[in-house]
Amino acid sequence: MKIVLATFGSLGDLHPMLALAIELRGRGHEIVINTLEVYREKIDALGFEFYPMRPDVNPDDRELAKIMM
Repeated sequence: MKIVLATFGSLGDLHPMLALAIELRGRGHEIVINTLEVYREKIDALGFEFYPMRPDVNPDDRELAKIMM
């Protein structure tokens, strides 16, 4: 089964999702990670298919964080 996991957040959101992705891949599923472009290298290094989330923003942008809170 092909499963898409998506997050628009920080590494605190991404890391638990990657743990889930690793487990699901181990059970034979095809995983696609949909997240911010800034995390592409991390996703590629783990061997998952990457699909960029839009809009492309910097998760460390303090002004954006203020707006989202």
